[in-house]
Amino acid sequence: MTSLAFLAPVQVKTSDVIHDINSVREALVFLNQWPRARRGPVYSCAVRSCNAAIAGQMTTDQARQAFVGFARIAGVLAKSDFAPLAGADQKLSVSGRSP
Repeated sequence: MTSLAFLAPVQVKTSDVIHDINSVREALVFLNQWPRARRGPVYSCAVRSCNAAIAGQMTTDQARQAFVGFARIAGVLAKSDFAPLAGADQKLSVSGRSP
């Protein structure tokens, strides 16, 4: 059985409280508590992705990304979930070569 733990927690903010979501199961708990009136297609995609990961039909990382997408669109993602790219501090010229 594969681990359902996220490699890095997803931080969501509700009512000025930041919650660390550490696994697919915790993401599902959060999603199940989400107000019915605010559920839409991105919410449904996140729920389906989490359930697919539990069933072994999707990776934990794919489910995490679906949850991050939901949190971002719902406006509850506490901080950016992007890791800096290697060499991102190097500027490239229009030709694609380093200056």
